[in-house]
Amino acid sequence: MTSRERLLAVAKGVQPDRQPVIAWPYQTSESDVQHFNHETLPDEIEPQSGELALVEVTNPFGLALQKGVDLNQALKDDPRSGNRLLGEFVDEARRDIDTAFEVGADGIFYRLYGARARHCTPMQYGGYYLEKDRDLLADVQDAVFNVLFVVGEEDVYLDFVSDLPASLFGWDAKDSKIEVPTVREMRAGALLCESPEADVLLKTGTAFLSRVLESNLRTEDSYAI
Repeated sequence: MTSRERLLAVAKGVQPDRQPVIAWPYQTSESDVQHFNHETLPDEIEPQSGELALVEVTNPFGLALQKGVDLNQALKDDPRSGNRLLGEFVDEARRDIDTAFEVGADGIFYRLYGARARHCTPMQYGGYYLEKDRDLLADVQDAVFNVLFVVGEEDVYLDFVSDLPASLFGWDAKDSKIEVPTVREMRAGALLCESPEADVLLKTGTAFLSRVLESNLRTEDSYAI
């Protein structure tokens, strides 16, 4: 099997010749995907017959987080202007998704922030952001292959996002201490994490990437588990 065939088989529930590998955030020779981010995205992705090309996209909450914008506080202080601000980040994420496909990506690697106690209460994430993530992913669910990766450790709300559309559902199994059988009870379909029990093996440091990209944003309504 080629790398492409291997991942598409997994997405269809077919047993591949071996466990596929996705190396993230850094590309390695053992990875079964071509991996791009918007800082290094070419004008046109050169197609590789044996590989899928995925482009990283950060969700609206994550875009705000990286820019030091406290959306929770903005929505609390003035719901009208807060929703307008949130809409701007939704539009930015949508533009990033559109750009990925315009340059020839097979799909996106969607980093989902906010579904964790460090960032939001369950009511905040579910009330403000969940449906925004759902809509963005639903708009591209017919792509060849999309990955949803949920950022979070022991405080992650995997059950909240387990039904979002994607070919492959990923999380940080090591630091969340949520094992593959537990996630299989929440979600049908292919799973991505650092475990040999997963359908696709995640290589390199997700927790490291999370700490680099995240601020210590907390709101007065947020809590830690």
